[in-house]
Amino acid sequence: MAGTGTAYSAAKIHQGPGDLWIIGGGVVDSATPQLTIGTDGTPDATAHPASVHLGYTESAIAMAYTPKLVDITADQAPAPIARYGEAEKMALSAEVKQLDLVMLQSCAGMGVYSTASGYDQLTIGGITAVPSVCVALIAPKRGAAGKYIVVILFAATGQVGLGFSAGRAKSSFNKVEFEGLADPTRVAGRQIGVVYITK
Repeated sequence: MAGTGTAYSAAKIHQGPGDLWIIGGGVVDSATPQLTIGTDGTPDATAHPASVHLGYTESAIAMAYTPKLVDITADQAPAPIARYGEAEKMALSAEVKQLDLVMLQSCAGMGVYSTASGYDQLTIGGITAVPSVCVALIAPKRGAAGKYIVVILFAATGQVGLGFSAGRAKSSFNKVEFEGLADPTRVAGRQIGVVYITK
C-alpha cells in the first residue's frame, strides 16, 4: 500500500455497551475538557457530584454531530468555491428501559419532579424555563481494561419528552434525546461538546 494512512486494526473497532449519565457539576472548560472517571468506569463522585446513571437501554446509545454547511458560489466557477458553517447540532439518543422519574426528569425537557412518602411524580404544564444538564456517554473499550470512549454534551436539553407503553408482551422503554446547546462562556471551538478516546 502506497503512502501512509490508517492501518487495519480490529482493536479500533468498537463493540459493546455504553452508559448514559447526567453529569453533576458539569465539566470545566479547558483545552482537554474531560471527565474524571473512576476505576469502575463511572464519573468520579468528588469531581462530578450527584451524577445520575440513566440505567439499562433497549439498544445502543447513538451520538450524532451534524454541521450545516452553506456553499459560497461565484458566477465565475461551476462549483462552490468555499463553504462556511452556519450551524452545528450534537446529540445523544437512546431508549432507556427503567421507568424511574428521578432519572427521567432530566430527559423530559420540561416538568417538575417531586417526591413524598409513597410516590415520585413529574408534574407537567405551564413551566416555560427549560433546564439544561451536562450529559455523557461512557463506553468501555473492547479488550482495553480501564480505557473508554467518551462523548460529552456540556449543556444539553431533553428533546423528546416522555412516552412509554405498559403491556404484557413487551417491556417498557422511553425514547430520550439530548441536544447540545452552545455555551458562549466557553472558549470558541469547544462550546457544545467533545468526543475523546482514552489510551
